[in-house]
Amino acid sequence: MKLTVLGKYGPYPKTGAKTSGYLLNAAGENISFEMGSGVFSALSEKISPQDLSAVIISHFHYDHISDLGVFNYYLESLSRRGELKCNSRLIVPDADCPELSAIRRLKYFDVQAVNGGDTVLIGDVKFTFFEVKHPVPCLGFRCEAEEKTFVYSGDTDTCEELEKNVSGADMLLADGAFLSRDYRAGGPHMSVGECARIAREHGVKTLISHLLPTVGESDYAGEIKAEPLCLIAEEGKTYFI
Repeated sequence: MKLTVLGKYGPYPKTGAKTSGYLLNAAGENISFEMGSGVFSALSEKISPQDLSAVIISHFHYDHISDLGVFNYYLESLSRRGELKCNSRLIVPDADCPELSAIRRLKYFDVQAVNGGDTVLIGDVKFTFFEVKHPVPCLGFRCEAEEKTFVYSGDTDTCEELEKNVSGADMLLADGAFLSRDYRAGGPHMSVGECARIAREHGVKTLISHLLPTVGESDYAGEIKAEPLCLIAEEGKTYFI
């Protein structure tokens, strides 16, 4: 199982960079999750987008969904040329919001809405979704394949469901937007320090993403220099789980 970081910033990217987007390769499946600004182009450099087995969206903030419409245009272009193999499978939270209504109208996606506690199989890859703590409905997931377990936090503050699902995992991709000095409990994101605590307490390799474009990379790195299990995500890099 391997993970490629396509985009790592939020709520908007640094110049020349991308917001949230990742590509997971597991058990012969190509699974993208999050489709933020610039991610479709980054994805296209790695694989043909119509070779994706599925796309997963954690929530409907624009730094996570802005390239879905662009992806739909790509699929529409394939359809006009008679080259579209099939619609793309899109897994999203079941939320009563205008963004989901708009996404359901995108012609070339087959939309599957899920809730916390739901399990979805993509080939031989098992995803179990769980609710996390964010201002809008948001789902993290626990992914199991090839005798490995990968957990994605989605956008969240610290919460019981995340801690429970991280237990026994091989890797966590965590939302560590804030430096410790800027973190306040009850906010929309965790801090780098909270990510490091989870890594220590659960003994899980932790990749920290959803970085603020206004914070220097050296400041983020400085907070985990004594944490051997923690890494700051790098765009374009592939990590083995």
